[in-house]
Amino acid sequence: MNTTFESFELDPAIVKAVTEAGFKEPSPIQEQAIPLVLQGDDIVAQAQTGTGKTAAFALPILSKIDPKTPGVQVLVITPTRELATQVSDEMYMLGRFKGFKTVTVYGGSSYQRQLKLIAGGASIVVATPGRMLDLLKNGRLPNFNPSVVVLDEADEMLDMGFLDDIKEIFTYLPSSRQTMLFSATMPEPIKHLAKKILKEPKFVSVTP
Repeated sequence: MNTTFESFELDPAIVKAVTEAGFKEPSPIQEQAIPLVLQGDDIVAQAQTGTGKTAAFALPILSKIDPKTPGVQVLVITPTRELATQVSDEMYMLGRFKGFKTVTVYGGSSYQRQLKLIAGGASIVVATPGRMLDLLKNGRLPNFNPSVVVLDEADEMLDMGFLDDIKEIFTYLPSSRQTMLFSATMPEPIKHLAKKILKEPKFVSVTP
């Protein structure tokens, strides 16, 4: 019996976007991660880029949250501006029939514009660590309480020297949240980080 996107009990508006995007059946990481995210578990997922991991967290998150709820509900942290843009575009595409607004936040572009977009009703913020920490530290994001936080490509962030920034970002986030960590490899510092920021996580692994 092949798993289909319909069989996950995803929001119909999300299934519609998936079908229109041409996805036929879930990839292995999606098959493992989607049910866990839907039921509210924290997860640690070991998966390479190109395995469909963005949809593995985006589909269940977009199914669960309501675009009419005020404030930012989802924070995705990615190591680079390119990846932030990519993830933001994919989440926008998958959430478009539910009417989600996504904002990409990274260094080197206008603070004002990014803050204005967030204030304008964004449910989802996809950010690089440096700029995110900057905004939180300077008190530019009052009432910032995302209920879902995703760390994408955690090992890349470690390689790029962002680990301390990540730890500091988490000091500003609500303790009652659902947290997901995605990483292609699991070096010791990432395992330690996972222990610190996740609560009784479920482990998902897809090796190429």
